[in-house]
Formats: sequence, C-alpha cells, structure tokens
Amino acid sequence: MKKVTIIIPCYNAENWIEECLMSALNQTYQNLEVIFVDNESKDKSLDIAKSIKSKRPELVISTAKNIYPNCWDEARSEGFRLMTGDYVLVMGADDYLDPDFIKNCMLIINKKPDKIKALQSPIKGVHSNKGVIVNEIAHSYSSLKQFKQMCLTKCPVNTPTVIYNTELFKKGFLVAKPETYGGAADYDLYCKLADNDIFIYSPPKWLGFYYRWHDKQATWSVQKEGINYDKMIQNYWREKWET
Repeated sequence: MKKVTIIIPCYNAENWIEECLMSALNQTYQNLEVIFVDNESKDKSLDIAKSIKSKRPELVISTAKNIYPNCWDEARSEGFRLMTGDYVLVMGADDYLDPDFIKNCMLIINKKPDKIKALQSPIKGVHSNKGVIVNEIAHSYSSLKQFKQMCLTKCPVNTPTVIYNTELFKKGFLVAKPETYGGAADYDLYCKLADNDIFIYSPPKWLGFYYRWHDKQATWSVQKEGINYDKMIQNYWREKWET
C-alpha cells in the first residue's frame, strides 16, 4: 500500500480547521500522514492544531512565513519538505473530506500507477458553516490537447483535490510562481504540467471532497487585488502553445 501525505496549509481558519484536520486524520486509507503547516495565522488555528495533536500525536505540525498574500505556496513548500509519502494531496484548511476520499482516489490510481501521476476530483460545494451542499463542480476533458485548449479560457482543475505522485515534486514539476501569479499560481502550474506532457486525470464521479464557500476565502481576496492573473497566465501559454 503506497503512502499518501496530506498537507494542510493554514492561514486564519480557526472556524474550520478542526473539522478539516479530523477529516484527514480519520481517513479509512491506512498508510497516511497528515502535515499541518501554519502560515502565520493571527487567530487560534495553530492552538487548535496543537490541541488535536495532543490527542492524535501522529499529526505533524510545522510553520512557514507568510510571504505571498492569498496563496499557500510558502506553507505548501514546507509540507513538501517534510512529506514522506509516495503521493501527496494539498487541501485547503477550510475544506474537509469524506472518510473514503483517499481510498477512492487510490483505487483509481492503482489501476494504472505508471500512467496516473496526477488526479483531480469533482467537488461538492458547502455553504459556509451550514453544511448545506450548494453545487458540484467537475471538469471533463479526454486528452492533453483538449486540456490545454481549456487552459486558455479557464482553469480546468479543482485545485485542492489534486493528488500528485511525489516523483513530480522530486523532478521539479510542482514548483509554482507565486511571486508572479500570486494566489493564481497553481493555474500556471497546471499549464506547466501539461506543457511537460503530464496529464491530470479527471474522473467524473465525486470521490468525497467537500469545498467550503465563505466570504473570507482566498479566492475572493485574489480577485480584490485588481490584477487579472488568469488573463496573464492565459496570454503567456497561448503565445507559447500557438507559436
């Protein structure tokens, strides 16, 4: 059984971090490690994580400086440094997982482990603290060519659901550019993966990922910066792929 690492970067998620951490720690998949990385939170997030560790000592806790606003790259990099898994998931501190999420993902990956180096899942959107399912978002494409075409108009990936083979990290493919693209840096990362013929598999069936919508999430903060990162990324890759 391959080992899976779940990295949870966290910045001011005290309202949700307990549910997030417990959903990761309570996965039915057995060969698992969970790494919490606090990104200089100003609330009680780190204290809550330490309280959970006192009861669940297998939880790994670390910290990272908050350098780039509205993104998780500094904390994710610290998680990458600490991880020992064969596969890695980086999930938001405000999201949570069905107990079988990792098991469901690995059942798919293990059918073609030499081919599937990255896999994403549909999400069920949850309304803030109410736990009400408000939408389901999935991305459908059948080839690398189609994926690249989609990348030129929108981001076709549910970012916090992606499980990567850690070989990609060791080869340098998971290095993003937050200094250029801020909180949209993962969008550029997916384009880079496609440019290197790395296909992100996208099964149509929901596998167990709950994505929480709320007014303080980084998605909205990035938009408020007033910089159209998406257009910057699309223009760069359009010029590269169409010339």
